[in-house]
Amino acid sequence: MDVPSHRVGPPLKKDPIGDRVQKLFQDFLSEYMNDEGVPKYLQYVKDLSRPERNTLHVSFEDVGKYNQSLATIIQEEYYRVYPYLGRAISNFMADKTVYVAEKELYIGFCDIPTRHKIRELTASKIGTLLRISGQVVRTHPVHPELVSGTFVCLDCQTVIKDVEQQFRYTLPTICRNEVCNNRSRFQLDVSKSRFVDFQRVRIQETQAELPRGSIPRSVEVILRAEAVEMAQPGDRVDFIGTLIVVPDVSQLSIPGIRTESSARHKGMEGFETEGVRGLKALGVRELSYKTAFLAATVIPTDYKISAVEMLSAEAVKSNDLLQKELTSQEW
Repeated sequence: MDVPSHRVGPPLKKDPIGDRVQKLFQDFLSEYMNDEGVPKYLQYVKDLSRPERNTLHVSFEDVGKYNQSLATIIQEEYYRVYPYLGRAISNFMADKTVYVAEKELYIGFCDIPTRHKIRELTASKIGTLLRISGQVVRTHPVHPELVSGTFVCLDCQTVIKDVEQQFRYTLPTICRNEVCNNRSRFQLDVSKSRFVDFQRVRIQETQAELPRGSIPRSVEVILRAEAVEMAQPGDRVDFIGTLIVVPDVSQLSIPGIRTESSARHKGMEGFETEGVRGLKALGVRELSYKTAFLAATVIPTDYKISAVEMLSAEAVKSNDLLQKELTSQEW
């Protein structure tokens, strides 16, 4: 039984800032022209109709030239407005082309003027648009990630669509059928859920950036969609995205003192049993969090040509563009 996808409880409030950014960014895609009087990103949006393409790369300098207020909001509230930017691309693609976006579309910004060091990533920068530089020390294999799940209630067979995944397997809080109170018995419908390529990369500070007498700091970078497999160990790369907080699911599988705390289980030197937090005494494990960098654009640090053209072009065109910018000895 497929019921309307309304939610039980109070309705979700709209985000006025997100709606405003979506409209302004769609206007930017329609009105920002190139030298020939054609929307600059129209051809790039048309290329997204190919099965292997799902990310539109936009120069942040162009956004600033068009509307400085829009650029400021995107830079300060990047993680908040990121879904609305993808919807603006889908709407622009439906209005200006003959294609309809049946897949999830993403955006990657280029030409961010300020480059930050890994040591400068503090809590005040969470959710803002950043450009960081570092050396890749480890890459993990690419695997599919569930980004939006469709679940079936095992009690009443109600279909629950578009359940957003928060970097871990997230079930619906409650069945959307008003007469059903199921909160735990759900089955994932793989055929109707949305997946995307996912890769984790670890980068650390280079020797030139390292203060004297300090140990190199590292950060985990999360790559999705077209950004995967863009960096290899040993490369010096710039990542453009935002600093986020993700659940540290690995801590849940660690046995011992992290699992429970009671008078019968004495920790090392007695320090771990000084207090009981949350529901640990009842056997409930607390979910801890860690910081990571969610990157949508990956560019080599020493690139000499336009990042938008390089990232949006095909492989053959990319080599031609690179050859034009380099001397015969460098090529």
